[in-house]
Amino acid sequence: MSETGTVSLADYKVKLIGVLASAAGRREVGIEGPPGLTLSELISRLLVQVNKSQFADLLIDSATNNPLPNVIILLNDQDCNLFEGLRTKLEPGTLITIIPVAHGG
Repeated sequence: MSETGTVSLADYKVKLIGVLASAAGRREVGIEGPPGLTLSELISRLLVQVNKSQFADLLIDSATNNPLPNVIILLNDQDCNLFEGLRTKLEPGTLITIIPVAHGG
């Protein structure tokens, strides 16, 4: 049997910390996408799936249209900047943890 034209999907788990979890209404979000999805593509899918303006406002910096000024993103507990930042290609099963840099004290 041929698998031509079949795209397999991978599961990615996104863990949200602090105000991001509150704004999203949940602490974990499962994202489905093709193997090799970039972190940037995953963030776009996350925004669509959560679909809450407060969450988007907290996650994405309005001046740069980039999440990195507002959050630290860990890939399997390592900072994404140790890899290729938002261009990092994700392996299936990667745990993505998003931590806001600004928080109340």
